[in-house]
Amino acid sequence: MSPSLSIRNHINYVTGASFTAVVLSLGSLQSPTTCGIFGRWIDVILRISFLWDLVFPFPGYFFYFLGPNPSPPTTTGLSFIILLVLLLIGNLQIPAAAVQVVLSSSRFHRLLVHHEYSPLPEGSSPNMVPAIEVFYVLALCQGSLYIIASILGVFSFFPRRSLVRQLKLCDQRGAKAIDLYYQCAYAKCVDTGFLAAWKTMKLTTFAMESLRSSSLSEKEFAGVVLLDSLLQQEKGFSSKRLMTRIISSNKAMSILIGMLGWSDIRDRDIRLFAARITAKLACNLRIAMVPGTVKLVSSLLDAMNEPVEKQVSHLYRAQVTADSTAVVGANQQSSAPESTASLMGGNAGNIQPSDGRLEHEQSYSNSACSWVRRCWQRMKERWSIPEEPPLTHQHSLPVLGMVILEKLACDLDNCAEMLKSTCLMSKIIWLLSYTTNNENNNCEQHNAMICSSLHLVRRLASTRGEIGATVRQKLWESPLLLDTLAGILEDSRSSAEVWTSTMDIIAKLALDEDARQEIGSTQVIIGKLRHSFLGRDEPNDQSLRMAAGEALSNLTMESTANCSAFLEEQGYELIKSLKGMLCEDECRIYIYLAASLLQNLCAHSRDKLMRHPGASEHLRSTLPAVIENIVSAEGKHLETLIGLASQICSIPECFVFELESQANVAGPVKKLVSTLNSNRKPSPEHPRMRRGTVEMVISLVRSYPGYGNMLREEGVMEALSKAARTPSKVEKYRVFSGDEGVVVERGIPLRDLADSAKGLIGSA
Repeated sequence: MSPSLSIRNHINYVTGASFTAVVLSLGSLQSPTTCGIFGRWIDVILRISFLWDLVFPFPGYFFYFLGPNPSPPTTTGLSFIILLVLLLIGNLQIPAAAVQVVLSSSRFHRLLVHHEYSPLPEGSSPNMVPAIEVFYVLALCQGSLYIIASILGVFSFFPRRSLVRQLKLCDQRGAKAIDLYYQCAYAKCVDTGFLAAWKTMKLTTFAMESLRSSSLSEKEFAGVVLLDSLLQQEKGFSSKRLMTRIISSNKAMSILIGMLGWSDIRDRDIRLFAARITAKLACNLRIAMVPGTVKLVSSLLDAMNEPVEKQVSHLYRAQVTADSTAVVGANQQSSAPESTASLMGGNAGNIQPSDGRLEHEQSYSNSACSWVRRCWQRMKERWSIPEEPPLTHQHSLPVLGMVILEKLACDLDNCAEMLKSTCLMSKIIWLLSYTTNNENNNCEQHNAMICSSLHLVRRLASTRGEIGATVRQKLWESPLLLDTLAGILEDSRSSAEVWTSTMDIIAKLALDEDARQEIGSTQVIIGKLRHSFLGRDEPNDQSLRMAAGEALSNLTMESTANCSAFLEEQGYELIKSLKGMLCEDECRIYIYLAASLLQNLCAHSRDKLMRHPGASEHLRSTLPAVIENIVSAEGKHLETLIGLASQICSIPECFVFELESQANVAGPVKKLVSTLNSNRKPSPEHPRMRRGTVEMVISLVRSYPGYGNMLREEGVMEALSKAARTPSKVEKYRVFSGDEGVVVERGIPLRDLADSAKGLIGSA
């Protein structure tokens, strides 16, 4: 054999093998068009043919009957025909279309060339032959277009894989969902036409329809996978529009909520995806839309009895299997060309080289195979399916269940429905207690469960109105809650986020009088709150100190016992620390909380407060800063600062505030009078505004009668008369939750206070 002929044969083989590999591998990337045994056997035959062609020179052996050296166009053409038959034999409509093309072409050829029906039969229309020609042309076009569409369907792998990557779908579940979408879209286009099917070909529409397809669990799973991905990817208006569309479909929501109760181990994956979707939609859901929602969502909390590793391990099973298959396939595909090269090298080794030309031919062939292998590897990397990121404990069923309940609780109607559940509150608190006491849990799982449980309880305790009061009462009735909260605060391993949520819960529960007294009797809680709020040397973050300050303010409100318990705690210069928060610029963010706490201590435990070292001096030096802040304060802050100034002014040893030494004393006086005039209609946001202002006027005039003239000149008498004539039920409460008063005001009625202030000013 001549060297040039040998080189040409090798080139022909490599070219044919590359072409065959590309066509067969594209065919193998397709999903079987049928799910039956025949479709699976076709898919297996394609893969076997692919591996066989890589190892052996398939076209050369098969077409040996053509001669020892068949021409390249002949082998390539016949190879293409055989491979096309292998690719298209899985669809029986393809042979039918081919027969349609052959028959219509043959008949059309006979009409044109052999002039069939010439002359025309007697009595026939002159339009018969043109009509038959049109018929055969239409049949030819129909068959040809169907064959072309089927061939192009081989290359649909690329847009499908591009859609998988665009939606950030992971592992084989996402690819399978897109394959189902492609098959349904293709079937609709074939049945109804492209234009008619355009509106129903959207991915969102397919996902919704798949969700409602209760007959095929595979389509249901594809629907939840796609909806989860779409909700993760959509942002802004598109996300809201998608959520609105899902929520407006009662059937879709019923199916999604129903999936939350699927406790079979085989349904764990679809249950998790349904929980993730519901967690996204929960803010806009209404429990009354789907009966049994609370029961089905609370069933997710029962998965706490099962380790989180088991909950998420099943999700990895499909991924691991798919990845293993991909690795094996890649190894086979990469090793096959190497085997071919070694086979060629082995055969060539039997021929003794005479002038080095054989080595050159072998090197050229190996380089061509290497180039094909590199191209294939790059294509695989470009169109591979992304790996799924590791699932965290935030994706466990109990955590998702509590996230759903937390978002549902943002709506008062949902809270009312949740109250109807007899065991929901007790289950939530038991779960919180169980997680706190279970020290054998994984650290990440422990933190995720604790945080989600606390966030849910905090959301429930923050409910406003009459429903909120009932929710807080139900929470407080649990004998486990107080011990659990105290244990969390006592645990030094807890994070600042956990402590902050716990203190927020205590602050909300303290609005109830019975809960306030019982919490105050727990020294562990009082000590931790005081340490977090006053421990300026501790690395406490701002949110933690704010939560501790609010809890202390609510606990000491209208409670002499709690004020005494707070003052008995040792280890801090209490008055000095509170003074720093009121006077120092870097602590101005805490001024309202410090003022509220100090006001409660002065009002309910003044004697014990004044026994603290340096209390008189600190309060005396605090008063000018408080009065200065009153001038610029508004709303709730103004109410609190006026109340604190009133309490300090009523302590004789603390009020050394001479009129002659204050050049700007007219400013606070005008502020008090304008506050009375501008708050003729009390607001639930600051119901004690007028009461605190009148008390401040009384304290000023009693401590220094000279203020009476200034107040009278500013028109305070008329303002006091209006306040006395317009009492309000709002002023019977200190604190409101929504439109519901939760802490009763126990002071002297406003009318009596106003009359007392008018008498003092009149006699000054």
